Amino acid sequence: MNEKALTVLEQYDLEMNGTYRTKGNYGCDTTTGRYILQEYNNSNEKMATMKILYNHLEDSGFQTDYVIENKEGSYVSISEDGYSYILKRWFDAEECNAYNQEHILSATKRLAEFHHICENTCDWWGEDKGLHTGKNILKKFSRYTNEIVQIKNYIKKRKNKNYFEIELQKISNDYYNQCVSALDVIRQSEYENVFDISVNHKSINHGSYNYHNIMFDGDTVIFVNLTKVTYAPQIQDLYDFLRKIMEKNNWDAELGRKILDTYDQSRTISTAEYKILKAMMCYPEKFWKIVNYYYNSNKAWY
Repeated sequence: MNEKALTVLEQYDLEMNGTYRTKGNYGCDTTTGRYILQEYNNSNEKMATMKILYNHLEDSGFQTDYVIENKEGSYVSISEDGYSYILKRWFDAEECNAYNQEHILSATKRLAEFHHICENTCDWWGEDKGLHTGKNILKKFSRYTNEIVQIKNYIKKRKNKNYFEIELQKISNDYYNQCVSALDVIRQSEYENVFDISVNHKSINHGSYNYHNIMFDGDTVIFVNLTKVTYAPQIQDLYDFLRKIMEKNNWDAELGRKILDTYDQSRTISTAEYKILKAMMCYPEKFWKIVNYYYNSNKAWY
């Protein structure tokens, strides 16, 4: 982000005390609080839709980085060099600590509460078309599995294999079989029905619920960067959060049980959702991520 972006701030009715760089954005200290200026590549209509969600969350007691209107009543502002930006409320708070059990369980409880109030949002949107349909995990994992097969075949044909490729070839069949087994369980579960119900009821899936997008101000949990919200099974959020926290904590089974119990106490996990969650946890997504990164790199791994 270049400094011409700061000219956008003149379009807001705020008294600035200073600005600073933060993770590719500009933070802004004002007389009314802290804000963050972010580059934005979508429409004003999209952000107006998001404001409906922000308003419902705020009315339900959630703290979020909601978007601020400029002097003309638009959520999107254009800089002198033609780039689009949004200004959001920001916080003097700490990022969720993926190794802090108190943070982890508080974030889990708040996710369940978010899902509870967002389980059926059909009457939220009025004439607004609302959000998009989210990812179907069965289709997503099927695509991943096909890519693993493609990579397996690619390595098999390579004549001068490096050490990484030799070792990968030894284990790829086992991981491929895990993929197939997990997909079979998802197909035999009620996933497709759960997906259709979620879309028809406009149940909101956060889409990127991880420790980077959760902040803490004391005991208060703050949701930030709600850029991937869609209509999709909410159990997919719990899977994303659980898998990443478990990876960070050496797959501590006791911590995993506490996460599931904490979530279930605020929003009951159905039998169908447990089966879906089990199948998703069995899918070797981390393996796919590594080999896909290798396949799309310069192939010089050792």
